[in-house]
Amino acid sequence: AEYMGRPRCPVLTVSRHQQTSRQAHLWRGLHPLYYGKPRSDDWTADMDERIIYALDYGLKRKFLSLTNFVVLVTGWKAGSGFTNTLRVVRVSDCMSSDQAICS
Repeated sequence: AEYMGRPRCPVLTVSRHQQTSRQAHLWRGLHPLYYGKPRSDDWTADMDERIIYALDYGLKRKFLSLTNFVVLVTGWKAGSGFTNTLRVVRVSDCMSSDQAICS
């Protein structure tokens, strides 16, 4: 079996919980982002905002460019235990004015 170690690409995580963000620093290759804005009533819009937050972080730090593809791991509904969706999207599609493609 191969040891995977640090991933070859940056892995950005977004959490509203400061402790979760701090603990994520223990994992190699993770870039945990604390998202302190209040929750939106519209779960889909809220998820889009968090995705844009992570993509903006990656763009500003030159991890990403608008032509890159990213893998998004999300849930199909609000709450813990529902993370079951993996999507590959182009960064420019999520950063456009119509952000519905991200969710």
